[in-house]
Amino acid sequence: MIGYQIYVRSFRDGNFDGVGDFKGLKGAISYLKELGVDFVWLMPVFSSISFHGYDVVDFYSFKAEYGDEKDFREMIEAFHDNGIKVVLDLPIHHTGFLHTWFQKALKGDPHYRDYYVWASEKTDLDERREWDNERIWHPLEDGRFYRGLFGPLSPDLNYDNPQVFEEMKKVVYHLLEMGVDGFRFDAAKHMRDTLEQNVRFWRYFLSDIEGIFLAEIWAESKVVDEHGRIFGYMLNFDTSHCIKEAVWKENFKVLIESIERALVGKDYLPVNFTSNHDMSRLASFEGGLSEEKVKLSLSILFTLPGVPLIFYGDELGMKGIYRKPNTEVVLDPFPWSENISLEGQTFWKWPAYNSPFSGVSVEYQKKKRDSILLHIMKWTGFRKENHWLDRANIEFLCKEEKLLHVYRLVDEGRSLKVIHNLSNGEMVFEGVRVQPYSTEVI
Repeated sequence: MIGYQIYVRSFRDGNFDGVGDFKGLKGAISYLKELGVDFVWLMPVFSSISFHGYDVVDFYSFKAEYGDEKDFREMIEAFHDNGIKVVLDLPIHHTGFLHTWFQKALKGDPHYRDYYVWASEKTDLDERREWDNERIWHPLEDGRFYRGLFGPLSPDLNYDNPQVFEEMKKVVYHLLEMGVDGFRFDAAKHMRDTLEQNVRFWRYFLSDIEGIFLAEIWAESKVVDEHGRIFGYMLNFDTSHCIKEAVWKENFKVLIESIERALVGKDYLPVNFTSNHDMSRLASFEGGLSEEKVKLSLSILFTLPGVPLIFYGDELGMKGIYRKPNTEVVLDPFPWSENISLEGQTFWKWPAYNSPFSGVSVEYQKKKRDSILLHIMKWTGFRKENHWLDRANIEFLCKEEKLLHVYRLVDEGRSLKVIHNLSNGEMVFEGVRVQPYSTEVI
C-alpha cells in the first residue's frame, strides 16, 4: 500500500480560479495512478477560516472554493473507479472559534456551553503546552476562560459530554455514507487527559465503524503502540525524522535505533514518511539535502516495513522550511509545468521556494532521466510487486558500519536483502557493489 498526502488548495485547479479543488483532483488521478498511489490523504476540506483548515466551522459543508457536495461525491467516485481510496483529515479534538456551537455557547446557550471546556475556580490559567510553552486557557471579555490547546481560534470540545461524542460520530457516519474510505485523526493523543482514558476513548469511538484509520500520535513508542492496536495505522514520526537525520549526518546508527523502536514487532502498520505539513520538507531538511541524499532518503522510505506515505511534491524535490508563523511555505502550489502555466496549475499564492524553471515540476522531471520523480516511480513499482513488505519483519545484517546499512526483509518464506550506501564512494558488501548514495535490493 502506498499513500499520498494532498493539500487540496495547492494541488490541482479544476475551474481556472487558481485554487485547487475537487474537480482538479479528478484531473490528477492519472498522475497519481502513474505514481502508484493506493490511497490519498486529503488535508481538511471542511468549511473553515484558516488556510490550513484545522479550525472547522461546519463539518457538513466544504470550503466553497473546493466545491460542493456534488463535486465531492463525483471526486470520490472517480478515485474509486481508478482503484484509489480516499482518507479525510478529520480534526475532532476541537472546532473553529466561529463554529455555530461555540458562537451559541458564547451567547449563553447552556446546551452548547457544555460542548466546550471552561475554566473553573481551581483551573491553573497559566497552564502551558508541553511542546512550545504557549498558553492553553484563553480569556473572553466577560471574564470567562475557555480551553484551546491549539490556540484561541480552536476551542477544545468537551468529550465528558456524551452529546459531543454522538455529534462527532454522526459526522463520521455522514462522511462514510458519501464514500470516504477512512480518516486521519488529527491530535489523536489529546482527546482525554491520560493515556488510559485516551485509549479507551478511541476504542469506543471506532468500535462500530470500519475503514482506514490513521492516527497522529507524536509521542514515545509506548504511547504510539497503545493506540496502534486500535487504529491499525500509525504515523511514524520517529523513523521519519531519523531517515533524514541519518542521511544528513552520514551515520546510519540513529536510523537503526529508530527502526528497533518503531518498526520491529508491531501489531499495527507503521506509516513511514519523509515530511508533512508540520515540518520542513525533505529537500530542505537542516537547510537542504543534495539531490543524491533526497533520493537515498526516498530509497530508504520505500525499503522499510510499513506503509510508505508521500507528501505531495516530495517526489519532485519541492522545498520548504517550516517556521512559525508563516507555516504555509511548506504548502507551495504543486508545479505541474516548468513555467507553472499548464492547465490545472494552482496560483493561490506565489511559490515561496519552488519557482518556475527551478527543475521542480512534473513536466521537467518526466523528461530528466535521473530525476527524483522517475527515481520514486521505480520504487513505487517495486512496492507494487512486493505488497508483502508492508508487514515484513526486518533483520539487521550490518549494524557496525555507519555508512553502510544492510538488512533483510522477511515474511512467510519470502525475503529480500537491502543494502544502502551512504558514502560518496563505491562500497562492497558480500561481493555486491553499491554505488555512492545508492541502494541495491537482492
